[in-house]
Order: sequence, then C-alpha cells, then structure tokens
Amino acid sequence: MGSTGKVGSRSLRQVNRSVILDLIRGEDRISRSELARRSGLTKPTVSTIVDVLLQEGVVRQVGFEGSNSGGGRPARLIEFNADSAAYLGVEFGLHKTKIAVADGRGGICAVVSKPAAAGDPQRTMQPLKQLVVRALKKAGVPRSRVQAVGATVPGLIDQNTGICRLAPNLGWRNFPLRDALETLFQQQVVVTNITQAAAVAEGRLGAAQGVNSFVWLYLGAGVGAGIVSDGRPFEGTRGFAGEIGHCRIADEDVPCGCGEFGHFEAFASTMAILDQARILAARHPRSQLAHIRLDDIGSVLDAARSGDAVARRLLERVASYVGKGCAVLVNLLDTQQIVLGGDLAAAGDYFVRAVEHSIRENALVADAVGVVNSALEDRAGLLGSVLLAMDRSRQSYRLVADAHYSRVQRR
Repeated sequence: MGSTGKVGSRSLRQVNRSVILDLIRGEDRISRSELARRSGLTKPTVSTIVDVLLQEGVVRQVGFEGSNSGGGRPARLIEFNADSAAYLGVEFGLHKTKIAVADGRGGICAVVSKPAAAGDPQRTMQPLKQLVVRALKKAGVPRSRVQAVGATVPGLIDQNTGICRLAPNLGWRNFPLRDALETLFQQQVVVTNITQAAAVAEGRLGAAQGVNSFVWLYLGAGVGAGIVSDGRPFEGTRGFAGEIGHCRIADEDVPCGCGEFGHFEAFASTMAILDQARILAARHPRSQLAHIRLDDIGSVLDAARSGDAVARRLLERVASYVGKGCAVLVNLLDTQQIVLGGDLAAAGDYFVRAVEHSIRENALVADAVGVVNSALEDRAGLLGSVLLAMDRSRQSYRLVADAHYSRVQRR
C-alpha cells in the first residue's frame, strides 16, 4: 500500500512538473502566479516546481512584471531556456537523408543532408553518425545536450516493434529501423511514417493550427495520408493507418508501383504525372511540355503556371483523381480539412480549387471541408520528427491535446 502511494505521488509530481513546463515553454515570459492560475495548482506547488527547474537550468528568471495593481513587489518572470535541451530529427527520403538539430523549443538550428542509398537500409545507416557530427557542429550544440531522436520514413512502420515493414519507394522491407537507430545513437528513438509526422507538425505549427480533425495528404514520390482525429494523430493498431495511396480509386488498368492497378498513387504520384506529361508532349508538339526536360515535376508545374493549356489540363485531371481519393477520406473520417503536402502543394490555387470541386462531386457531404496547401512545405516531415522526439522524451501532458490530461490533479 505504501509502495503504491509513493509511486502515485511520484507520478503526480511528474504530471504537475510537465504541465508547468509546457505552460512555460508555450509563453515568452510568465509569472508564478499566472502559472498557478492556468494550471489550477497551488502557488506553493508551482513555486517548488519552478525552483527545481531553475536549479536544473531548464528555465531562467528574466526580470519583473511591468506593474502590480496590488502595490506590492512586482512578480518575477520565468522563461524557458531553449539551450537546456536539443533534439535530432532524421528524414529518410527517396533522394536524400536529412538530419536536423532542434533546440529545446523544437526550433530547427541546422540541417544537413546526404544522397540516399536507395534499396539498401544498411548502407543508408552508415553515414548517419558523421552526418550528426556535422549537424551538431553547424548548430553549435554539444552531443550531450541531445535528449531524443525522431526518424521518419515514407513507409509502413510497425509501432509495436519499430520495424519498417515496407517502404516501396526506398526498397526497404522488414528492416528493424528503431533497433538499428537506437544501437547507432545509443539513445531513445521515435520512428514513424513521414505523413503522420508531417500531420503533427502541420497541426502545431502550420496550416492546420486550431483544426481539430484534418488529413495531411502527401502528393509526391508516393501518396499517403497523416490523419488527426479529435486533436490526436490516428495511427491504427500497428501504425499503418493512412495508406490511401494504395486504395483503388478508378476502374482503369493503370499500373501502380506496388504491382496492382487503379490505385490513387498510380494517378497522383510525381512519377505517374511525369509519365503522362511525356505522353502528352509527344501528342502536342506545340505545348511547352514538348520543349522542356520532363525529369522533375517542377517543370510541369512551371508550364501550367505560365499558361500552357496541355500542362494545365493534365494537372486538373490529376486534381480530379486527388479529389476522389479525398472524398473517400471525407466519407470515412468526416474530417474538417485536407492539407495538401509534397511536390504538388506548389501547383497553385487553381489546383486546390479543382481538388475541392472533385471532393464536392464525389463525397456524400463535403460542403464544410476546406482544402489548403501546407504552410510548412518540405520541412513538415523533419519538423514532425523533432516534435515527436520531444513529446516522447519529456512525456509531455499537453493541455490542449487531450481532455484526459486537462483534468490536472491538485495537491
């Protein structure tokens, strides 16, 4: 009984500490009395927690409040010390492996990259230590300050085992990614699908801030969805949720990279679009598509933006298929918003409007669903990996994210 009481008391102190730390981290400066008011904890409890955080160097005192209506001494202000911790983010991409160093608030201090070794996860792991050394040196951060690592992959990550079951565009299958990274870094590592990580970042820092339920849809080398429902990421039983790219959306025998036909990815991935652009270039010699290199999706987007009718019609057709895929998500999830990420997020407002039109045509009820482009662009996955590493390492109890944690216990 006594042992259980000690564990419960220790857990309560950890929760209270985490709540106070999150409140301090979320403000530029804040007083002890304001922390007590917002948290519901007593002033002595808040002062005890703040004193410990000051001793540890996690927070620091930065002056006084401007005025005090009660006539007494003005309150000391507290701010989070962003230099007290650091986090690493790793993004395994089709073309590059990226390493980011972030400070204690999650702000990116430095990013370095190296060409990816496609098809061989072991070879991809080999340069990571040196990349980390370069990134930390660039950021001016000692290795001892790093508290956790987050890593993302464009593939299926089993959250129970940390195994990458399948990353088709990387050529990975059944690779024990979490174990490999934790052995390499000798530190806790959070591994996740890149779209799920990007959705976390978009909800906290990007276009979906304040939106309770949304889908972050990646349209690039592949197609995938990061789902946020009721303010929380939805991963499914093992972490495989969101693989909308390999759902059949058309009765056309268009081959997908996975070997099946008619999948979302077969119509909306960058490779599929470039294949169609080459066919159209041969058919329409006056189109800009016939006079440019079609080895990068940016060339197709540029042609469409400059008014090329053939390129424009191609992207509008792609938008129609994207809308059909989104309609499936809307019907299943009753989501509030679709955020478009990946290469096609740069297509322009006309592409967004065409996607919205297709959703309205194909979803049962879509009048309240908004479609927006990502505000984080190609940084979303890397930012998400850092945020997930932060969450896991500090066991954060976010007041805004979970009603269960908002019922802060008093002592």
